[in-house]
Amino acid sequence: MIPAWLLARSGGQLRTAGITQCPRCFAPVLRGLDAEKCALPVRADIGPIDEMGEAIALLQGRATYDLVGNAQKKELEHRYEWHIRNPRRYPVLAAHKCGSPLPAIPARAPEILTEAESNDAPF
Repeated sequence: MIPAWLLARSGGQLRTAGITQCPRCFAPVLRGLDAEKCALPVRADIGPIDEMGEAIALLQGRATYDLVGNAQKKELEHRYEWHIRNPRRYPVLAAHKCGSPLPAIPARAPEILTEAESNDAPF
């Protein structure tokens, strides 16, 4: 058996986010720890949000999290300013707030212009 402190340190089962219900409003949420060290237990809405949804969440005072991992194991990682400024690498979830769901809108794929389209002048 692996000691709990070692699992937490190596990002083991204790870091894995799991789906559960909010104890107050019974909405489905992801619950997990938000960091490797000095982690806090957090709940996040299950629907990913786009850049506008993240801006709305931050204006409401809600934290945002990257959903990092693979098909077997997902972890919530707190998004700091430098994460928000950079291009997204993972789905982004907002902290859960009872009665205030954000619309789950998947981020748009970047537009790829062909060489002919990029050389066309607008006038």
